Amino acid sequence: MSPETASQSLKTLHIQAPRVFIVACAVCLYYWHSGTGTIQTVEQIKNGTYDTGPFNRSDLIAPFIRYRETFQVAPAYNLSSCQIEKVMTTISNAVFCYITNASEFVANSRRISTEKYSTRLCLNQNFYENFTAVQELLGTSKTEYTIVRDPVSRFLSGFVNKCIGPSSVRDVRDIRIYPLRVIEPKDGLNGREHLYNYKILRYKEGKHGIPKLSHELDAIYKAAHVPEEIRQEIHKELCCEFIFE
Repeated sequence: MSPETASQSLKTLHIQAPRVFIVACAVCLYYWHSGTGTIQTVEQIKNGTYDTGPFNRSDLIAPFIRYRETFQVAPAYNLSSCQIEKVMTTISNAVFCYITNASEFVANSRRISTEKYSTRLCLNQNFYENFTAVQELLGTSKTEYTIVRDPVSRFLSGFVNKCIGPSSVRDVRDIRIYPLRVIEPKDGLNGREHLYNYKILRYKEGKHGIPKLSHELDAIYKAAHVPEEIRQEIHKELCCEFIFE
């Protein structure tokens, strides 16, 4: 990228980013706080009759867009997790790696709470990028869940990681598109048709929130018939860390 192009991109970012951020945060907060789980609310959002005031509907990012679809899968237990960027994805990768191959995980002196994305043991094993493929793999008797996070917290976590921290992006083109990539409403689980098939957990932080979330996850793993000794290790490791990226 030439200096002139980079300069123009930064000017565009300076002008457009605040508007993108405000609109995207507004719609994310709208879905986060209005998502009470009632069938009526979800159906109103689907068919476009939900009152979005004080926001103009035409300015909001539409819900239930088929976006990037990423899943962690444990076929032996007919278990899958729909992944959302900056919502425990690295930890989730470690959990599914341990569930599917506990002996190798332990033999390599790995721990769920200390796995890093760049050096994770299972890499892209147990990883799918197509909703239909996951459904065909798991069949009709399956357990599916996803974890959602407060959109502002998620945005700030991602912004620090991608734009400020040691692993931050260096290309202005990536910085320009980052606000849209990280905070636009995600629908990796194809929610318009399959929302009710998923158990939806809310990300929790702090020394009281993480253990509570861990218990909620344990109930899901138990329902999927994951062995108790594996579940106990997962719970112990999750409770070692009070903040997840």
